[in-house]
Amino acid sequence: MKVASACLQCRTGKRKCGKSPAGTACPQCTSRGIQCSGLRAIIAPTPTQRLRLQPATHRRTSLEMNRLPSREITTELIDLYISYLHDKPHTLFHEPSLRESAAEGTLSPAVLFGIFGLAARFSSDEGVRQLGHVWSASARKLVRDGVEHACVENIQACILAGNICLADCQPDSESIFFAVANRMAEILKLSRPDPADGPITVEIKRRVWWSLFMIDRWASAGLGLARQIHVDDNAPPLPMEEVQFRLLSSVQGSDTVKVWNPGIWSHMIALVKIFGDIQDFNKMLVEAVDWEEDYIETQVLHFAELLTAFERELPPAMTVSPENLDFQASRGVGRAFVALHLGYHHYATLLYYQYLDQRRPSTSTKRIFTERCKYHAIAFCELICMAAKQGAVEALHNVVGHMTVVSSSVLLHTLLLGDDEELPMARQRLESNFEFLVRLKEIWPSVDVMMKRLITFQNECLRTAQLGTHRFDKWMLKFLLQHALSLDEHDGSHISTVSFVRPTSVEDERLLQRSRVTGNILGTLPQTT
Repeated sequence: MKVASACLQCRTGKRKCGKSPAGTACPQCTSRGIQCSGLRAIIAPTPTQRLRLQPATHRRTSLEMNRLPSREITTELIDLYISYLHDKPHTLFHEPSLRESAAEGTLSPAVLFGIFGLAARFSSDEGVRQLGHVWSASARKLVRDGVEHACVENIQACILAGNICLADCQPDSESIFFAVANRMAEILKLSRPDPADGPITVEIKRRVWWSLFMIDRWASAGLGLARQIHVDDNAPPLPMEEVQFRLLSSVQGSDTVKVWNPGIWSHMIALVKIFGDIQDFNKMLVEAVDWEEDYIETQVLHFAELLTAFERELPPAMTVSPENLDFQASRGVGRAFVALHLGYHHYATLLYYQYLDQRRPSTSTKRIFTERCKYHAIAFCELICMAAKQGAVEALHNVVGHMTVVSSSVLLHTLLLGDDEELPMARQRLESNFEFLVRLKEIWPSVDVMMKRLITFQNECLRTAQLGTHRFDKWMLKFLLQHALSLDEHDGSHISTVSFVRPTSVEDERLLQRSRVTGNILGTLPQTT
């Protein structure tokens, strides 16, 4: 039997593979900016090499950090990653190709350990969960070791490492990994078509580029940094429909993709573009000395129409309903479907949030926009509950924690200032959000920081309830957008506990009683460390 001399990538793409020294990339892969299987050894372990699942307290050696788990655990972790993270906060892989590469041992180690480090959090095996930190450290080291080689797989590895840092409350490192990924994409001209690429590679590159765009809108705001990626004429086409992409085969030619249909990620990108404009608008407001109400209203109506048009133009199967939730789950994209609509309600909440500020002129427009803000915060909460009831479609990726915190802050406004008939449901929804945050905290340590931000925010609301809560200023903007950073108390406040804070005046007995209710809800929130 003839031993294959060509690398896996050239065999798959039916290209002539130039000879190269052992352990180095072939000329074809080097010119196309993709990882070559010649660069790495087959990683499938022999039984004697398999990593023993040991307690997290065991001292780890560098050799142990780079050992692989058994094939069974590897398969489980790939499955968990695809179920909970693939196509949610980012879309980086062709699912069948990812499974095949992991099974054959040809997947980039930096990518593999990055997947392990993120997916281990969802495992039901305590030993696997404990090893997640070891695999995360391996992923970050492997990315650093390969940082001078720009290729698609190293961009994917950087994105995974950045998400690991986000989860572990290391925002500076998160930003660095994402910045490196952006620069590699520029070096490779990732947004430009390459005639040599097959349909799967073309779509992977598109999805990686748009993932970087999505990350830039979220992560830059989360850290209070300037954006790096701007959409222009050089942006690639939007991603194709997810199931259509999943069914693509490596043996198909480019002419087999004759009908392009937009998928969930195409809709996500349309939304996140609006999100970026809403971010800029809110930043402009808090920087302005004087607010021109007519101009503000015009801008809000403009963004509102964009959001309304987005929802109106969705295909019938992409709108929220229990039936569509079941349908999308049956197609394997239920969690991504939920993530899309959670994002929609979150962005709309941010648009109208300024109208919760009691200093704003009391007009019919303010009342309408205040109600819209409350509507979207409630719709967000109800979608979380609907997904939990369905079971297999919950969006459990990291940033959902921040969106839940923002939704909760609107519910707090209703508890303090809403009509009496609104209070029971507002309290029930706030408690439901808290329960969901506690679940997320078990998966993502960074949610602990988000919960602390919510406690700080709510204490501030209780302290200033009679003076005008939900003041839309720079502190509020930091709460709404900069989710990766801790939130200091407002205006030198020294409130540090979640216990009830008595208002400065007891003249408004109604507000006093509501503040006590809110304080009691806060008291049920598990203490963060």
